[in-house]
Amino acid sequence: MNTETLSKIRIVVFGLAGLVCASYSALALLGNSPRPFSPWLPGASGFAAGLVMWLSAISAGPRVAGMAHDELFWVEWGQAVKFSYWFSIALYPLFGIFMALGWIEPTTSIAAMGTAAGAAPMLAYCILNLRS
Repeated sequence: MNTETLSKIRIVVFGLAGLVCASYSALALLGNSPRPFSPWLPGASGFAAGLVMWLSAISAGPRVAGMAHDELFWVEWGQAVKFSYWFSIALYPLFGIFMALGWIEPTTSIAAMGTAAGAAPMLAYCILNLRS
């Protein structure tokens, strides 16, 4: 396995796990239900993504894994985390307004905010990486 393959695996698993979390959040909001599908699925997809990346890095070896996690990776990951922090902070007043207007229930807002905050760094990283 080479560096490019390992980087592509990272993008795919981050993208899939991020999409599962974002789908949970969106479906919770659309249905005003804190359980649009199994609540274990977002966590399981994140765990599976981490496991796939870890096993891929082990099979590639330390040299290739080190090259795949170069300075550009850390810069892009840092930007994704910075964005997702402020995105997650912005959800609090937004969802407060939604709850005050009676559009969503408090339990739904917790489920939607939690999974949206989990999806944000993974999807932001994918967007940043695919842009460059």
